[in-house]
Amino acid sequence: MLNGQKDCKVSIEAENGMELLLKMKGNVPDVVLLDYLMPEMNGIDVTRKIREKHDNVKILLLSYYDNQEFVVRAVECGANGYLSKDDEPEEILNAIESVMDTGYYMNDRTSKCLIGELVRQGKVVPSFEGAVEFSRVELQIIKYICQEKSASEIGLLLYRSKRTIDGYRAGIMKKIGAKNVVGIVMYAAKNKLVDVWKKNEFA
Repeated sequence: MLNGQKDCKVSIEAENGMELLLKMKGNVPDVVLLDYLMPEMNGIDVTRKIREKHDNVKILLLSYYDNQEFVVRAVECGANGYLSKDDEPEEILNAIESVMDTGYYMNDRTSKCLIGELVRQGKVVPSFEGAVEFSRVELQIIKYICQEKSASEIGLLLYRSKRTIDGYRAGIMKKIGAKNVVGIVMYAAKNKLVDVWKKNEFA
């Protein structure tokens, strides 16, 4: 299916994680479709190994698991997106195009898992670590986005209009190359801009 698509070519096939890592020493692909359940090394561990040497490779994890904890683990270990094995072939193609274009991929179902797990764990606090610099207001907005608050709700909390919040949100997406708020949440999780906290104010 992939070889039949324009501008798409399968350069490596591997039966397990160790074989993939060996083959990548001489042939580094743009995108890796990685099964979670594999012999010798699972997809989470393989993703971590790839990330140690190849920061620019886009990784899509595939699994039958579709719970919040797994989706968060997939993102935190360095995956650019998550796919269920129940997804249609067209969804895989959309995911590949998305990670190549924006660096991230999440469909509605898995994005809710990601955001839901962050919310379930507790409130979140931004830190100042990361490749992109954010203002304090932007960090506050990122925090509230991760709490699934709407632009209107964020505006009330920050004493700003919905239009102003929309402007800030658009600016954040432009900074990180995201096309939607899911991209913001994924960027925040992967770059540790959000973390579990127990206080009611910024650290």
